[in-house]
Amino acid sequence: MKKSIIFIAMATLCLFFKGYGQGSANKDITPLSIGEKVPELVFKKIFNGTKQPISLSSLKGKGVILDFWGTWCSACIKRFPHMKDIQDRYGDHIQVILVGDSERDTEVKIVQFLDKRVADNQEIILPVAFRDTLTKKLFPHVMYPHYVWIGADRRVKAITRAEQVTDENVERFIAGLPLYLPKKEL
Repeated sequence: MKKSIIFIAMATLCLFFKGYGQGSANKDITPLSIGEKVPELVFKKIFNGTKQPISLSSLKGKGVILDFWGTWCSACIKRFPHMKDIQDRYGDHIQVILVGDSERDTEVKIVQFLDKRVADNQEIILPVAFRDTLTKKLFPHVMYPHYVWIGADRRVKAITRAEQVTDENVERFIAGLPLYLPKKEL
């Protein structure tokens, strides 16, 4: 009996703290796990390329790799040429989107960062989305870089570190094969 009361009390506390700090409009948004369906995402602020909003539905059956980064993250920036290479080689089947969602970065900092890259002949060609609040809730993370692989079926296939973004894994991803990759924690 005593164990049952303790269990019920703990379960109640967990339910209380799960919703703590979330606004009422965002109550139903919970982080996604591997295998779960991703809702329609629309990246409204795109800083390069066509500068047009990008939605998952507009990618017509392509897989998507979201690359979360910050202007201050040297490991992230170092991976940009590799991600561009992946996009160039597999662009008929995937879309890489760089998502600048660091709380340290402002819109001005991102624009200055991109302008400096152009001036230094290191222009970033991949679409750069700015601080999408839905992706931050669906794919929470603290450490960068952070990669989320969304299949053409709009299901989360993997959440990884940089080392897992390899040709072999991208080819498996495109083929719709399972990705047996360790999940990156926050």
